[in-house]
Amino acid sequence: MAKINEEPAPIQQSIHVDCPVEDAFRLFAERFEEWWPLASYSITGAQAETCAIEPWVGGRVFERTRSGDEREWGLVIAWDPPAHLAFSWHPGTSGDRSQTVDINFQVEADGTRVTLIHTGWQFDGPQACIMQAQYTAQWSCVLELCFYEFAGCQLPVAV
Repeated sequence: MAKINEEPAPIQQSIHVDCPVEDAFRLFAERFEEWWPLASYSITGAQAETCAIEPWVGGRVFERTRSGDEREWGLVIAWDPPAHLAFSWHPGTSGDRSQTVDINFQVEADGTRVTLIHTGWQFDGPQACIMQAQYTAQWSCVLELCFYEFAGCQLPVAV
């Protein structure tokens, strides 16, 4: 059991994708809108049209609605292709209590190990335990189903 004032443990999820590290980073970050499950994970629900990660430190992680409104999810705090991407995370809130999502890309065997670490739960007080459980399941779905499938579909077909 966590002690009072102790920072809750981060969420850590990891998958292996069968593509080079440069491709894994590019597919994750630069083609984010193509694999992110926006219908399930957005601020505006059915009104959400697309989402993106702007490729520079200070760039936004955001969604755009069908009417053109943009809603910020966070800001890029590290952009180091092909090894590392990090951003603050506060979808649907003002950002004064942001969390951090760190994604590391490492060469592994015939592909890439993609590791996501989500920290900053101390800002959510008593709600942290509930939110951590929800995000643990959600990141698992996003990485293991959506990104894994998308990265696998992008590989050239062997002739």
